[in-house]
Amino acid sequence: MGKEELIELIKRLLKTDIDLKFLLKLDQAEMEILLVQIRHRIGQDENKSI
Repeated sequence: MGKEELIELIKRLLKTDIDLKFLLKLDQAEMEILLVQIRHRIGQDENKSI
């Protein structure tokens, strides 16, 4: 998956349409780590509300 696709996934997870192109400065592995951490955090928040 390319960096642009990862940015689009992050934008959807964050439910935002702000410009996140600054994330292109991160390397592929860093972007993937960020995505995993966002998914993990969102999952924790969803479990708290149940």
